[in-house]
Amino acid sequence: MLKPTADDTTRRVVHLIERFDAADRAPESLLLPKRMRTRGRVLSALAGLVATVGAAAALVLLWTDGTSEWWFNLIFTVMICGIPVAVWAMLVGSIQEAGVERTMQEAWQEHRDHARAEHGSVADRRIALSDDGSVCSFDLVVTLGTGEALAGSWRPHTSSGRPLLQTQVPGIGAAVRVWLIADAVVDPGASPVVIEVADPTVVVPQRV
Repeated sequence: MLKPTADDTTRRVVHLIERFDAADRAPESLLLPKRMRTRGRVLSALAGLVATVGAAAALVLLWTDGTSEWWFNLIFTVMICGIPVAVWAMLVGSIQEAGVERTMQEAWQEHRDHARAEHGSVADRRIALSDDGSVCSFDLVVTLGTGEALAGSWRPHTSSGRPLLQTQVPGIGAAVRVWLIADAVVDPGASPVVIEVADPTVVVPQRV
């Protein structure tokens, strides 16, 4: 079996925690990124409508004006049509992602009491940075004690939270705790997985 890549992170969520505890129950929430609410979707739909009407008006003017060659009109037609298409595609994509994540959260809430914890370590990681140098996302490939390898993704829960520094991303070899839902309860291919990793910048007091 090939080792999964960091792109194979569907339904696998990374939780960055301060420290590992002796928790015997899975996390209550998947802490998925917050999506657009109804107001945001309405505003996006209005923007798409305005872009569509504006593009239609521009195309009418473009093709009724006989001063340009047909190939010139064709090039600008493609460019103009791309604007409303992009706006609607972003809205539809956001709605679809929100639906998938809502299904994941519902499945987790229903079956998390049957989740079991397995321990492993980070085998690989990939970090994406924002313009200011902070971490906007990172993917981890982890190896469990059973030899199984899987990948997960971390995304900020909200956009207004404290920026994440590169030093806070666990390195290769860092310990992980993976919460898996029992196969007998739900289809393993459709069940969400939570990968917990500790923030390496948090100092854990040592007991004397």
